Amino acid sequence: MKQTSFFHPSSSKSHTLSPFLSLCLLLTISLTACRGKPKTQEAPQMGYIRFSLFCDVNFWKPPQWETKEGTITGEISKKTGVVIDTTVPAQDADKQLSLLLVNGELPDLSSVTDPTVISQLVDSGKVWDLEEFFQTYLPDSHILQDFPKDVRKMLEERDGGWYAWPSHIDSDDARKHWLPSAECYADEEEYLWNCGIIWNRKLLEILGISLEELGQKEQAIEAFARAKEWNQSQNREEIIPLLVDGEDYQDYTLDFLQESFGMLPIGEDGAYVSPILQPETKEALQFLNLALREGYVTPGQMTWQNLKVKDKLASGQVLCFIGNIANTDINALEWVSSGQLRSESGKSPVWGKRRTATTGWLSTFVSKSCEHPKELAVWLDYMTSEEGLLLWDCGQEGVDYVLDGSGLVRRLSPEESPERNETSVWWPFGNIAWLWSVLAPYEEGSQEEALSQIRVAYAKAEGTEIYNASLLDVSLEGEAMKQEEALNAYIRKTVSSLILAESQEAFEETYARLLQYLEQNGIHKLDREKDRLYQEKCREAGESLCLQK
Repeated sequence: MKQTSFFHPSSSKSHTLSPFLSLCLLLTISLTACRGKPKTQEAPQMGYIRFSLFCDVNFWKPPQWETKEGTITGEISKKTGVVIDTTVPAQDADKQLSLLLVNGELPDLSSVTDPTVISQLVDSGKVWDLEEFFQTYLPDSHILQDFPKDVRKMLEERDGGWYAWPSHIDSDDARKHWLPSAECYADEEEYLWNCGIIWNRKLLEILGISLEELGQKEQAIEAFARAKEWNQSQNREEIIPLLVDGEDYQDYTLDFLQESFGMLPIGEDGAYVSPILQPETKEALQFLNLALREGYVTPGQMTWQNLKVKDKLASGQVLCFIGNIANTDINALEWVSSGQLRSESGKSPVWGKRRTATTGWLSTFVSKSCEHPKELAVWLDYMTSEEGLLLWDCGQEGVDYVLDGSGLVRRLSPEESPERNETSVWWPFGNIAWLWSVLAPYEEGSQEEALSQIRVAYAKAEGTEIYNASLLDVSLEGEAMKQEEALNAYIRKTVSSLILAESQEAFEETYARLLQYLEQNGIHKLDREKDRLYQEKCREAGESLCLQK
């Protein structure tokens, strides 16, 4: 999962991770089972060529690739002659991939989120530039014709070349090629944010709380207290007042709270100031600390992996969840969003929307050691083609979807088609702009409509101020970057201590020590360098970080 940089809040919109730990050779013994990549080899009994794919997103659980008739992967294999063997480590994936790189054992495909590993792959010279790859092995690929130019430009600026295939393609150029099919998708393009706050409808009814009572921070705390009192009256812990986003709470949960409380990384003089130094970030940390001290959140939640978070949400016990809604698997009809969680400071909630193309969340690289590059080029070409996208993202016509009168895709519900396939599995190769161009509008009262309304609730809410997050796309280099990485690691460690502080006094003491440490270790110097880069961005764009609706 991504790790929010406390120096660069816009990183949370680009779905990137802060740098991971350096290589650890002590992992050698524990990695014995996965060090040797599955060799690209033919499977004579099936006539297919096998490729290995390694991914560092530990919650992604792609099913084993099937080749039998009637399955989605079987149809892909029939079209391409390829089978994919996927490895998704439960932990330390980036360390493992770095070790594989050092040992010259790269998988055929590496799908990663960590920027340090991305840089390692690019700098290694062991992965293909995709222009060269397709020109060499499949020069008539659609990819060389319709890949969005603005997305490619951002990838080239990041990596010094077009080495990575980005997930979740969506940009101005992409939407010119694939126009949204309905207003609801245009709405999502403008306002959708994965982070949010949601409430269990049934539990709100049991507690006698209306949605209108939940827009303020103090109101949410009162709702948590009422849930705790209800548990005590029932003499059992039946309701979990608040669930944070497990081990990723420092990313998604804090990200939402910071922006909802109005945090901008800009001082009164218009200069860049790190988010960790902003009062709204402190307020977000205090909110979580209070929730723990009052028993609304348990410390164990902050170690949970995503699957356990999903299980708790499915249990019906959770009153409120704050985090990445896109990765919850909720039945959206059972939940509702209050949109914002306003601070008593009176500051307006803010939301950073990029006005430029992004490099996606996941980056997929092709290894030069791949033994059958032409066949892999064919597979990538098919998976990202309109025909391939329709197959794996929407499924099979008549089983997973039907076409409406306008020729748009209407996905079938489990009730309509109990034999539905598992679709949208291969999202590392997904194209959001394409998908929004082929889907029929959401049906009124459907789960899809409810989920869409939840995910746009924050940005569309009255009073949410929208700013151009593209202006914050600035990165330090060299020693300054290393210093920033070290401070970020220290911040993340100290944030855990802040959240777990046993009293308000202990919180204040720990926070004061954090500020002192950051000041002594050069945070203001780093901020001045970031401000220089930010001001350059502003001059180039002809605007500053002013708020806009």
